[in-house]
Amino acid sequence: MERTADILTRICDYAGRIAAVCMVGLVFLIMYDVVGRKFFATGSVMIQDLQWHIHGVVAMFAFGYTYTRNAHVRIDVIAQRYSPRFRLWMELLVVVFLVIPFFLVIAWYGYTFAERAFVRGEGANGGRGLPHRWIVKSIVPVSALLTIAGCVAVCLRIWTALRRDGTIHDAFIERPLWKR
Repeated sequence: MERTADILTRICDYAGRIAAVCMVGLVFLIMYDVVGRKFFATGSVMIQDLQWHIHGVVAMFAFGYTYTRNAHVRIDVIAQRYSPRFRLWMELLVVVFLVIPFFLVIAWYGYTFAERAFVRGEGANGGRGLPHRWIVKSIVPVSALLTIAGCVAVCLRIWTALRRDGTIHDAFIERPLWKR
């Protein structure tokens, strides 16, 4: 189980690295756009569309990665009061019965969303932005599947931790993004 969890985590790590590289590219693109608009009157709707698309990739590809690192948004006010073992059980049940089904629905409808954009040849409104809107819309089902991969990896680690009476930290990865 731990080997499968490691493989799924590695997939999420690669998606996180793509998000990190895209973030660096996004910073440079925004700087280029701001300087160009301010000093050279070279603003472009396509560049602004590209900024939004890259921002979407960064946000969506980071979901699975952040969950494997326990870096996602969490409300621990109630959970703090319980034992680590109970928190593991609570995490496992919530992920299996709420989070994974939710992202399965997102993957299903996200695929339909992207497919419809592809079939229709959807592009930016008015034709001034980027064409091929299906490319960015296909990020939705892909990121949902990546998030499910991260959730399954954590669930496998939680199950292993529960079997050996571990703590909640055993279920999440501690290493940084660029280290193996």
